[in-house]
Amino acid sequence: MAWLKRKDAEPVAPVHQLSEEEFQSLTRLSATMDALPLGVVVLSSDGSTMWSNDAADSLFTPQSDDHLLFVQQLEELLRDALSGSTGKTELEFGESVNRTIEIATVRLADGGAAAIVEDITQRLMIDRVRTDFVANISHELRTPIGAISLMAENLIAEMGDSESARLSEIILNEVTRLNETVNDLLELARIEFDGLSKREPIHTARVIDEAVGRIRSAALAKSVMIVVEENPDMSVIGDRAQLVSAIGNLIDNAVKYSPQGSIVKVEVRREEGRMLISVSDNGPGIAAEHLGRVFERFYRVDDARSRGTGGTGLGLAIVRHIALLHGGDVSVTSEVGTGSTFTLAIPAV
Repeated sequence: MAWLKRKDAEPVAPVHQLSEEEFQSLTRLSATMDALPLGVVVLSSDGSTMWSNDAADSLFTPQSDDHLLFVQQLEELLRDALSGSTGKTELEFGESVNRTIEIATVRLADGGAAAIVEDITQRLMIDRVRTDFVANISHELRTPIGAISLMAENLIAEMGDSESARLSEIILNEVTRLNETVNDLLELARIEFDGLSKREPIHTARVIDEAVGRIRSAALAKSVMIVVEENPDMSVIGDRAQLVSAIGNLIDNAVKYSPQGSIVKVEVRREEGRMLISVSDNGPGIAAEHLGRVFERFYRVDDARSRGTGGTGLGLAIVRHIALLHGGDVSVTSEVGTGSTFTLAIPAV
């Protein structure tokens, strides 16, 4: 069998006692498990026997230091799973952290436990390269964007009410949209690269006030009133700047898609150990077929409407990423013609 099987363990039913049908079924199951690209390790309910497939066996050189450490930590995770403690764990191996293994444990119906093992080293490396590329190219774009914006402003000032001035205003508006996209790309890249590197107790009431303050001038320019209906002082653990950004994005989105003279409502409440922040608008709403995709990067429900409001298609993706980093999530409920409500949920302390 595999290298994890206890040699001193007695099998429940010796092979020679199995019927032909049972033996063939066991053989097919073993072959199927060995054909899987992911590692699978199973621990019996009494903890006496472990079995692994070929993918799990080939992760490390047998009896190497990393192999022995992996087996030890894997066995601990499986025994925790026997007692009901399951979940995902990332283990790092190598002096310079050159291997990352993800282990997901589950409790089996017969009382045993299983682990799904995957080497995610290459995936993480690709993610880092992609994040670095986006950050670098976005940073390089800021200089020419600034120069074009300055020249457009000078042309507008010099040409008064001429046709050239009107064209310069169009250039300035488009450059402003491009600058917003670059800023969102940089923010998303920074969040992905840094993760949740800063953890501290945060008073949610102050975070809400700061987020509302950032959007208030844009709301006033559109005659949209931001009303904070409930704002109890709760605490969460996380990154203050990220949370302000996430809530600010939700409020900014609501203001952009709200008709002139309407109200955007912000409500904060505690429910089942979580802080729930709901932002509601009276905008055009979102059709049901789009609700599952609004948090994807660059996804637009209506391209024409997004161009009119200056949306980049990244704001909600940023909100979702921040929510996941804080152990929470973001959801939306909406009905066409009546508006939308976005709810950010973060574990409270």
